Amino acid sequence: MVQKTRRQILDILKRRGSATLEELAKEIGLSSVTIRAHLSLLERDDLIASEEVRGKVGRPHFVYSLTEHADQHFPTAYHQIAHRFLECFKDVATPQQMDLLINKVAQRWADEKTGRLVGKGLAERVSEVARIRTEEGAIAEWERCNGSFVIHQHHCPASRIALLHPEVCQAELEYLRRLLGVSVERVSSIRGGELRCSYRVAL
Repeated sequence: MVQKTRRQILDILKRRGSATLEELAKEIGLSSVTIRAHLSLLERDDLIASEEVRGKVGRPHFVYSLTEHADQHFPTAYHQIAHRFLECFKDVATPQQMDLLINKVAQRWADEKTGRLVGKGLAERVSEVARIRTEEGAIAEWERCNGSFVIHQHHCPASRIALLHPEVCQAELEYLRRLLGVSVERVSSIRGGELRCSYRVAL
């Protein structure tokens, strides 16, 4: 959770687009010295960026604005929008069209990452895929188990939509199959009430 004053700074910059140190200090009601200290921490965390602006007269000053990383500190409702799209698509699509959509999503998703797997053996690909899934929010790790590889995902970044639409889980499975280029089987799932999603990768 962002500290109260820094939260105020983020909210002001979200509303205004940008602001100077003096403008922020005046709106929040704190000294420029105090606000500058909070700005330094926000810049350190890559939540805001500063730009030096030179006027016609006087010394240059800095204008502060949000970075794209600051978006994570504002409310989102992606799962609601995705839910509406999928519900409406199901109303008009045939089962074959839904399968086509799942495979299309999986392929496009895989196409974004396959460059990182070129020239790697299977063990290296499994390790890299676990790294990719962690970057995507899944908190993944892998191990050798009973003559095969197993990828464990301890978090589901899409849980709020996957609970309503199993097609999301199917797209993830197809995505992993395309990335690894071998048979992949889901052996446990968070959606099914288990602690993690695990995938067995054939050797």
